[in-house]
Amino acid sequence: MLNKYRIEYLFFLFFGKLLSLFGVKSIKYSSKVLTFVFYHIVGIRKKIVFKNLTLAFPELTKKEIKKLAYNNYKSLAISFLEIFNFPSLSKNDVKSLLSAKGFDLVNEKLKEEKGLILLTGHFGNWELGALASGIHIGKKINVLVKKQHNPYVYKWLKKMRERFGNKEVELGASVRELFKAIKNKEIIGVVGDQRGPKEGIKVSFFNIETPTYIGTAAIALKTKCPVLVLLCARLENGTYEYITKEIEYQKFRGSKEDITKQFNQEYMKILEEAIRKHPEQWFWMHNIWKHA
Repeated sequence: MLNKYRIEYLFFLFFGKLLSLFGVKSIKYSSKVLTFVFYHIVGIRKKIVFKNLTLAFPELTKKEIKKLAYNNYKSLAISFLEIFNFPSLSKNDVKSLLSAKGFDLVNEKLKEEKGLILLTGHFGNWELGALASGIHIGKKINVLVKKQHNPYVYKWLKKMRERFGNKEVELGASVRELFKAIKNKEIIGVVGDQRGPKEGIKVSFFNIETPTYIGTAAIALKTKCPVLVLLCARLENGTYEYITKEIEYQKFRGSKEDITKQFNQEYMKILEEAIRKHPEQWFWMHNIWKHA
């Protein structure tokens, strides 16, 4: 008997494979179909998207907000379809989607042999960023992930993410493993823009006091390893480029809490700058200002 998760997974596979039937080159066309379904028919988290965009860009008119929201759904549709095509792509295919331009800073920090934290966000195609970065570096990235409720979808994503040598590390019982990875001079990848707890450290994000998590800062301060913000921005021709900046937390001053707040503020500042440049490419469906 098919259970709920199995049915969801079969629908997930059927819909994704149908729309990605003709490969990566067809995505600019099939994404229009998926955008229409998600935006006009299903309306997935539409209220949250409009709420977030209105808070972030108070200077925009309702018409401009609607246009930006639609383009955001289109961007997410493209990312979704690209992910479905990943299993059929070779290493060279992935590298051709995201060139190593802007990757010099990563290689420079790896030479220090102190381990490395790559801090990213739900921006552009973050899954492609993780895959391509591992390929460009030639070493595995220990990618911190949140386990999906649907075990079938989780298994599919895990296989896709680890295909070229990266390793998933589940959120929860992961801290010891992450410290061990840094001690072994390895690389860890963290998506750091999830909503933090209500009582968490708050920083300014689009001029709104926003709760954040302290985990990445805590690991960096404990291990003294370098931290780079590495974002994967989509270009008009369908390929991607890296946005790479270092969080030089060694220059921060004050108490441990002060430094943690400065760390998180610098990360969110870098992320906001990227979003303002490509506002349609962030995951606005995330209810980040629930506790704001």
